[in-house]
Amino acid sequence: MSVTLEHPPALRCRDISTIALTGTGSPVKVTGRVTGPDGAPAVLVLGGISYGRVVADTAQENGWWRQQAGPGKPIDTNRYRILSFDFIGAEVHPYPTTQDQARAILAIADAADIRDVAIVGSSYGGMIGLALAELAPERVRELVVVSAADRASEMTKAWRSIQRDTVELALRLGDGKAGLDLARRIAVTTYRTPEEFEARFAAPDPDSRDANGVTGYLAAQGERYADRVDPAHFLALSRSMDEHRVDVRAIACPVTWLAVVEDRLVPVDQIADAAKRTPDSRLITFSSLYGHDAFLKEDAIIASTLNEIFGS
Repeated sequence: MSVTLEHPPALRCRDISTIALTGTGSPVKVTGRVTGPDGAPAVLVLGGISYGRVVADTAQENGWWRQQAGPGKPIDTNRYRILSFDFIGAEVHPYPTTQDQARAILAIADAADIRDVAIVGSSYGGMIGLALAELAPERVRELVVVSAADRASEMTKAWRSIQRDTVELALRLGDGKAGLDLARRIAVTTYRTPEEFEARFAAPDPDSRDANGVTGYLAAQGERYADRVDPAHFLALSRSMDEHRVDVRAIACPVTWLAVVEDRLVPVDQIADAAKRTPDSRLITFSSLYGHDAFLKEDAIIASTLNEIFGS
């Protein structure tokens, strides 16, 4: 089923719903979006677990990657179709694998009559991009992976296990939302760097958005996340990240890896090791105060790589 939305003439946007089969053969409903001109080359854009099919700005919605995707942006919707989707989650028991997410993407691509894609995947989206390139190499022209690797590091799994335990305890006590709020606060401390927190919160301007200090910032982040995410969905995707495994030696397309030196969730050495084992790859490393969140904050660095790949 397809529904055409009303948007500015320069930005054609079409939401698509279809059914995909998981690795166990169970059917699951998937919702995706195609943004851009019919018949243009397709670019699959995938972000972290907080982000879904709204990648570029529309008349009704703010895109989560509006800095990089849209008319005249590095992923230019005047020249490319952006394919995106909402991650499947708790509807897949006990959790969807990154390969299940890849199968969901293939179902959306088939429904949209898209034969092949270039992929830009950041964080969890990078994991899924790798899984798709391994699962269906004939469908992937090129892959850009930002702050993701072929597996989760053990320290990252340790941090996420504490977050899940917090949510699960809260659910047993009858307040899953409060648990998700706390889990998100913990997560944010791993996304960003100690240096950023010191610079922002040691002596904030009393008239600035950081006037309430680091605890106020974390409380706001936790509340905002808990207001819009279901605890069961979070738990499913958290487990999916921990169980992610891909054999990068089986990936046939060119892969560009972007690694952030200060990223504690996906260490630069782990990405470098994966890049070495990938047949056709290059590694770009850069430094960022924002750590794992650099894909959302370092607009110029990310844009430079995307312009090199998708520019005219």
